[in-house]
Amino acid sequence: MSSRTKAEDKERSQFWRNHLDQWSRSGITQNAYCKANDLKSNRLTYWKNKFKRQSFPVEFVQISPTRVSSLSHFQPGEALRLNVDAGFQIEIPDGFSKTTLTQILQVIKGF
Repeated sequence: MSSRTKAEDKERSQFWRNHLDQWSRSGITQNAYCKANDLKSNRLTYWKNKFKRQSFPVEFVQISPTRVSSLSHFQPGEALRLNVDAGFQIEIPDGFSKTTLTQILQVIKGF
């Protein structure tokens, strides 16, 4: 359990947000900015990714099994590709396991 208070967490978060804002306006590379400000580049990357995740709302669309099973344009031997906004793609080959697909969709739904 963290020994930091909410005020300390907020202060720390603001510290990194300020540095990210200054870096983005500076026009220099991340490494150059970190070197000039005595910061660790990997920490700036960590906070950049953390703030990015917080600013993107997650939205799920329910897919009914009948919609998936009634794909009339799907040709045997082709792979079905499911593109997810989070930046990844699931490729489902011909003859896939419906149980596995159900488990994958449940995991995605849990994010």
